[in-house]
Amino acid sequence: MNRNQPPNTDLNRTFGVKELAVLYFPNIAPRSASTRLKKWIMTTPALLAELAKTNYRPTARILTPRQVHMITDEFGEP
Repeated sequence: MNRNQPPNTDLNRTFGVKELAVLYFPNIAPRSASTRLKKWIMTTPALLAELAKTNYRPTARILTPRQVHMITDEFGEP
């Protein structure tokens, strides 16, 4: 593995909420990052409605590849 390459950020897989949040907010604590990501989601009604169709719950700890895709479509790739 080349040490100059960024970490593998293949977004087409299952992610923990905290794991994805840290990609969006790398300079804050993981717990704060996940809180902030969840707040972004909760304050974006269209995204929240689409995620609800995939059985997303605000207390979820795991995001499916489809949910990750919806989030990155809304907020851009981390």
